[in-house]
Amino acid sequence: MSETVTAIYERGILRLLTPLYLPEHTCIQIQIVSPSPVSEDERHRVRQALLDAGVIRPRPPAEPIQPIPETQLVAAAKVLAAAGPLSELVIAERNE
Repeated sequence: MSETVTAIYERGILRLLTPLYLPEHTCIQIQIVSPSPVSEDERHRVRQALLDAGVIRPRPPAEPIQPIPETQLVAAAKVLAAAGPLSELVIAERNE
C-alpha cells in the first residue's frame, strides 16, 4: 500500500494534517519530500487563468487607512477603562 499525506514539522514531531487508517503498531517507511517553491511568474499565470475563467474576482483597490487622532484614542481608552474588564463585557454580551 502506498499513500501520500501532508504533515507539518513542529517541535521535533511530524503532525499529520489528515488521519492515517492503519492498525496500531504498523511499521511504515516515511519519505520526506519538500514542496517545490512556486515562482512569482507561475503565481501570476495561475491567478490570471483563474481570473479569466471567472473562478475568482479581482481584488478591489485598498483604501488607505487614516490614522486615529490622539484625542479619540484617549477618549476610547477612558470609555473602555470605565466599562471594566474586557472579559466581563464579552460575557455580558454573550448572555444577551
